[in-house]
Amino acid sequence: MSSLLSRHAESIFWMARYFERAESLARILETQTSFQRGRDDNSWAWIVTLYSDEEAFAKDFGEPSADNVIRFYMAHADNPGSIQSTIRAARENARALRPMLPTDMWSGLNDFYNRLCAFGPSDFSEVRLTRTCDAIKRGCYAQLGAAESTFYRDDTWPFFRLGQFVERADQTSRLLDVRSVQLQTGFARDEGRYDFTFWTILLRAASAYHSYRRIHPRHIDPKEVARFLIFDARLPRSLSACLFEMQAMIEVLRRNFGLRNSAAAAGKVEAMITGLDAAMRDERLLDSLHVFNDWIQLNLIQLTGELGQAFFGYPAQAETPASQTQSQSQTMAAN
Repeated sequence: MSSLLSRHAESIFWMARYFERAESLARILETQTSFQRGRDDNSWAWIVTLYSDEEAFAKDFGEPSADNVIRFYMAHADNPGSIQSTIRAARENARALRPMLPTDMWSGLNDFYNRLCAFGPSDFSEVRLTRTCDAIKRGCYAQLGAAESTFYRDDTWPFFRLGQFVERADQTSRLLDVRSVQLQTGFARDEGRYDFTFWTILLRAASAYHSYRRIHPRHIDPKEVARFLIFDARLPRSLSACLFEMQAMIEVLRRNFGLRNSAAAAGKVEAMITGLDAAMRDERLLDSLHVFNDWIQLNLIQLTGELGQAFFGYPAQAETPASQTQSQSQTMAAN
């Protein structure tokens, strides 16, 4: 039986999510530097829409200029989703876990946080943003690598992996939804969904460009790129790979540590895998990618609630209306 306290399990889960979230946001901002070249300053507005931060952003900054968006997402103290706030939250969760956290990981995290706090305004300028984002990505890689190399494989490890891959699936689905968000904000025209340059940049943002070229060495096909990022379980950031890892970790908690109240979370992951199998047979998936991504994100929110209720002491959730869930499923199937 597991002897892990629920509050420690929750801290481990969210610490991993914060590392993955900061690294992914750095990727989005770094990718935007490629999108933005030669465009007007308003081309940064889609990032605010992507993260549904319109109200909070407008309250503190107003105009979504490049400088404002970069400040909001890199170091704005009142934005809990900024990279600096996210790493601070990861560090606070790590502090709660100090007795069970490897020393190398704890000291590395403190060093990373101090370097991040030492960044000045010039580091957040558009000219130097690529270098700053690269440093943030490397810092997150170091933390995830330290966890992989030094974390004791008791009942803490499955919660770390669950947090990492729930967040990774969410961020991959957001990355796939970039073009839809750009269409909403007027940043791109409708034909842009077949823009080969866009899909090349998207692959690079997911660190999947070279992997994709090994499978498709002669061309960049938008349909194949989307399918690669969704269905190819050999790619660590694909939705399939994330779901299979979640499924495996929930099974480890059940089998190895006697956590029998995981049935609802396991059922949710199984339903998502079944949904991916159905989507794989949809020849028009690219045309309905926004609906598909909404379905993924809704289910990940529900999965997080199931995990919280089963393991972290969260109160029972108000059930999502059956009609809403059914409508989402029917819409995805119809498209």
